[in-house]
Amino acid sequence: MKLILSFLFLCMSVAGILAQSATKSDNHTSNQTVFIRIEGNQNGWARADNETSQGAASAVSGTENVSFNGTSDGIYITINSGTNKIKLFALTGQLLLDGDLTQGRFFIPTRKGIYFLKINNKSFKVICK
Repeated sequence: MKLILSFLFLCMSVAGILAQSATKSDNHTSNQTVFIRIEGNQNGWARADNETSQGAASAVSGTENVSFNGTSDGIYITINSGTNKIKLFALTGQLLLDGDLTQGRFFIPTRKGIYFLKINNKSFKVICK
């Protein structure tokens, strides 16, 4: 009887340790998306020759001060003036990013896929190939 209780206690201890390590690793593997401000050359984006994009930067209709471009690495956003409310959604509807951006150039690292970019209450589809 003592042997059986010891065995059960050992099994429960091992299961508890494994559950804790799985929880810890889950927190580290979550991918948090951030805005990255890019300083430097204001004439255009520096890209590698082998990088493909969905085409020329798309200007946000109604406001000529914001443009964006989806690439294989992520989404580039250029804001010429003012403060703009930016939200990025996954195809599933999950909110990935929410923030206010002021004048400058920004990069949002993403994986390949389709995203919805909401700029000042106007939504756009962005394809990152």
